[in-house]
Amino acid sequence: MNVKNRLRNSLVRKLQQLSTDKLTEINNLLNKIESQLKSKDQTLKLAGTWKDLDNVFFTEMTENLHDNRANDRQIN
Repeated sequence: MNVKNRLRNSLVRKLQQLSTDKLTEINNLLNKIESQLKSKDQTLKLAGTWKDLDNVFFTEMTENLHDNRANDRQIN
């Protein structure tokens, strides 16, 4: 039996012994972890979009960020 199957079987045995309240807590924790992983994955996908930007444009955009935002607020 490989490591993954042993681990899975061990977890199943432990889960079978838990109360409904504890199972609910574990389920909520797993949902939270899944959500964080999805969020991290989406963020990392966005990070790749910056690699093709022109360096001059990127520098101008980041160095003038506060001024650009202030100008946007005045227009709106």
